[in-house]
Amino acid sequence: MSKDKGFTLIELAVVLAIIAILAAILTPLVTNYIDQARVTRAQADVRTIADAVKLYQRDTGRYPIYDGASNYPNTVGTGIQVIFGTSSGTTPSNGGGFGLPAALATTTLDAYLNNNYSGPAGNAPFPKAAFRGPYLGSVDSDPWGYKYLLTAVNLAPASTSHAFIISAGPNNTIDTTLAQNTGVPLVAGGDDVVSVIK
Repeated sequence: MSKDKGFTLIELAVVLAIIAILAAILTPLVTNYIDQARVTRAQADVRTIADAVKLYQRDTGRYPIYDGASNYPNTVGTGIQVIFGTSSGTTPSNGGGFGLPAALATTTLDAYLNNNYSGPAGNAPFPKAAFRGPYLGSVDSDPWGYKYLLTAVNLAPASTSHAFIISAGPNNTIDTTLAQNTGVPLVAGGDDVVSVIK
């Protein structure tokens, strides 16, 4: 007969109960850290994209709403392209007063900031002396798999509204109002993550 003793059923039950209690305590903490890390990454991304737009404007003298042949706004379609999105990701849902169009501009923000795109087909690229890009590395989707958006319509010289880069945040719905006067601080709606350009 062997003198080796195994665990009793009661000892196993106690160990499993302790593991279950620890898992119940740690799961919300770990989930919270992951959620906060996603928000932190989105905050860093919108600042980086906003800085790239500012550098583009500083070097070329134009924001990414202008064509390459003149200083007039890009008039493809119905006027200035209201919203430019990044190339990767899904278009977020439209919440409150953002005014997200049925389809984003066909040109992506990446084309302007990385590929010396200067407007509709037929326009010459900016001279190398002006365009010093690429201004941005690869532009991935936000941490929740959705596009970052630029409120290009608010970059027009006559606009009195904030222009900003936005991520829809964890709920994947844009809750921020598009037209917010530059005379007061921008108010982000819901869980949106924004960075002001002007």
